[in-house]
Amino acid sequence: MSRVVWLNDGLVDPATAGLSIDDPGVRFGAGLFETMRSQDGAVPWLDRHLDRLARSISALELDPTPPIAQVRRAALHVAATLPTGSARVRVTVTPHPTLVVEGTPVEVDPDMTLTAATVRAAWHPNRAIAEHKTLSFLGWRDAQRRARATGADIALLLDADGRLGEASSANVFCVIGDELVTAPARGLLPGVTRRIVMDLAAAHEAILDEHVWRAADEMFVTSAVRGIVPIVRCDDAPVGHGVGPMTRSLRGQVNALLT
Repeated sequence: MSRVVWLNDGLVDPATAGLSIDDPGVRFGAGLFETMRSQDGAVPWLDRHLDRLARSISALELDPTPPIAQVRRAALHVAATLPTGSARVRVTVTPHPTLVVEGTPVEVDPDMTLTAATVRAAWHPNRAIAEHKTLSFLGWRDAQRRARATGADIALLLDADGRLGEASSANVFCVIGDELVTAPARGLLPGVTRRIVMDLAAAHEAILDEHVWRAADEMFVTSAVRGIVPIVRCDDAPVGHGVGPMTRSLRGQVNALLT
C-alpha cells in the first residue's frame, strides 16, 4: 500500500479521486492544507495542526469548510490504515466544502543533511496571507525549483535586503554564539515544529541581516514530517563546522517527541 486517500466521506481510489471544477480550491487556490507526521498509526501533533487550521479558517473567513471534528476523524483513519512506520499525512480543506486527507509512507533518515541556495526578494515580511498555509503555494514551489536548478536541496527565502525569512517548505533557525534565533512569523508560516523548538530551546525571534546569518555557527530547518534537518552548505559555502552540538541535541529531543 503506497498511498491512502480520503475524500469527503470516506476512503477512495487515489487513481480515480477528483474535485469539482467549481471548487474554490481548484479555481482560486482558496483553501488550506496541513502536512504532519504519523508514526505507527498515531499522529503525535495532530491537535497542534488542527488548531492552526481552525485559526486560519477563521482569519481568512473560509467557511463553509468541513468541521474540525470531521477532519480529525479522517486524519486518524488514514493514519491507522497506513502500514506500520513513518508516514506523511496531508489534510486539505476548501470552502466547497471539500476534505481531502492523503497518507503516504516515508523514509525518515535520522542523519539527513541539506544544502541550500538563497532566493532574494522571495520573503515579504508584510504579506500577512503568507502566515497561513494556503493552497496558493506557487511562490514557494518556484523558489524550490530555482534552488534545485543550482544543485541545492532547499531554498532559503530572503527579503530584498538579504535578510533571512524561511525556507521553501520549512522554517529556519540559526545558532549565533550560544543563542538560537529564527525570524518572526511576519509574512511567513508559524510552523508547528518551529513552536516546539522555540519552547525547548528558549529561542528568540529576530530579523537577521545577511552578514549575521551567513556567519551562523549552525543552521537547521524544521518540518512536521522530518523534524530537524541541518543545513551544512549554503550557496556553496560551508555553514559553521557542519552539524553542531545544539542542532544534534534538539534533533534528538524532537525525534523523541515524534516517535
